[in-house]
Parts: sequence; structure tokens; C-alpha cells
Amino acid sequence: MSFIKEGDPLVKKVQIYSETYWLYHAYIFPFIVVYAVWTYAWLFEDFYGFPHEAGLISLAVTFFVQVVIVLACHWSVHVMALVTCSRVSHPSSENATVAKFVPTTNNGSAELIRIHKSKDGDIWVIFQKLKYVWIEQDGQFQGLEFPVDRKLGFYLRSTGYQDEVSLEETKRTFGTNRVDMTIPSFKELFIERATAPFFVFQVFCVLLWCLDEYVWYSLFTLFMLVIFECTLVNQQLRNMSEIRKMGNKPHMIQVYRNRRWRPIFSDELVTGDIASIVRSQDDILVPCDMILLRGPCIVD
Repeated sequence: MSFIKEGDPLVKKVQIYSETYWLYHAYIFPFIVVYAVWTYAWLFEDFYGFPHEAGLISLAVTFFVQVVIVLACHWSVHVMALVTCSRVSHPSSENATVAKFVPTTNNGSAELIRIHKSKDGDIWVIFQKLKYVWIEQDGQFQGLEFPVDRKLGFYLRSTGYQDEVSLEETKRTFGTNRVDMTIPSFKELFIERATAPFFVFQVFCVLLWCLDEYVWYSLFTLFMLVIFECTLVNQQLRNMSEIRKMGNKPHMIQVYRNRRWRPIFSDELVTGDIASIVRSQDDILVPCDMILLRGPCIVD
């Protein structure tokens, strides 16, 4: 069953999961049992007549399988959900903790996303910087629907926010005007690159060379691979920082709230605010999509 509104342009399918305790993950608990049996056989049973070489080979194969499963969790969200989670029938279930969002074609990759639940019973998730709210009566997640399809008279009669209660409620629902580009840490980016299939293949080749008595050459190659990946990660971090600086910085703008004009930063605007772009300190930048309610304006 897919818990998403039919015809959503971004999301194809949504599945609900409950995260299992880390000890019971498929790449941990079964292998603990296997390693315990192997240790017992090695110490007390002498592998039931098999030579010790067979025991070492079986240990190496078991460890290789475990590493492949762990890496597969990094390569595929579907494997991650299968190995570390269990299916849940409903998002409002107490055990429901994550949702697997599968996007439509050419709209990114699938993600396991944390399910947020408020004390009031509201359920929502954030997928690709977009908020999806659980609609109980429809039994599906829906993207936020902003009030952009009303008649012009509705907007002309708007008086802005008259009290803090309605303002805070709108903030909880739609959020503010802040565009946050999160820059990951060096450790996160390095782990992402170090678990990439091609890098894993290179490390595997280095290990094979070590078995063939090319130890120093292999170690030097591994050292150069790590240095190369660290250089690429640093360059990626610098590029992301430059892109982040290219965005428009928040500036002061006049907003009509609580029956009077007051200055706030442009990233604190919310849906339904009445703002004056003439009275802004910098009247060249328009901080968000707006409807012109009164006055002349020349636009590009």
C-alpha cells in the first residue's frame, strides 16, 4: 500500500517502517551467532575433522558477506529498509518511526525519512526540503497546499496577522521564508565517498595485492587513494560553501502584523504576511513570491 496522494508529481510511493534495535539488524545479530559457532568449533571441535585452512576460509567468507551487506545498506535505501526496519501498516502507529519515499522518474533517489509527530496528533515528514502532511481522513500524505488559488478579492481583503496565535499556527504549518542549505561535515562526505562501489573495488584490489606480497606498494596505493578522496571532499565542501554564499542574504523589510507596521528580517516572513517592498532598506530585492495588492510596480 502506498500512502501518497495519487498523481503527486514528485513522489511515486511511500512505505512506513519501524526501526529495529541495532543489535537485531540483519548484518549484526545473525553474524554474532555465526562467529560464536565458528569460535566454538575452532577451539573445541577442531572443525569436525576439517583442516584449519578451511576454518580460516569460512571465517573470511563470512566476514566478506557481512561487509557486503553493510555496504549494500549504504548503496541502496531499499536494502537498508529490508535489513534494519520492519514494515508497519499505518503512519499513526506508535511503532512507525521512518518512511521510505520513492520519487518519480528523474526526481532524485529514494530516502528513508524520519516521521515527525506532534503532541496534537499531527504527522509530517520532510522530503527534499518539502513538507508532506498526513491527512487522516484520506489515509495518505499530501504536500502542503498554499493558498494561491483564491479569487483576487480574497487577497485584497486580507489584513495580515492580527495576533500571535494565528501567526504561530501558520509557522508550524508552513514554516518561515528561510532557505537553509545544510552543508554536511567532512566525516559525512568522506564516508559517502569511501563507501562508493568504485572506491570499495579499489580497496579490495589493494588487499589482493597485499596477499601477493606487494605490501609496501599496496599500502602506498591505499594511502594515495585516501589522500585523493580527502582532497575531493575538501573541494566539494568549498564549492558548497560558495554556492551557499550566492544566495540572497536576509534583509530588513516592513511587515504589517498586529495592526501596525514593524521591521523584521525577510527570512522570517510567513505565508499570508502583508509586506511593503517600498519601505524596505533595499527595494531591489523581493524576498519571496508575492501578489501586488496596492501601488504601482515595475518588474523584470
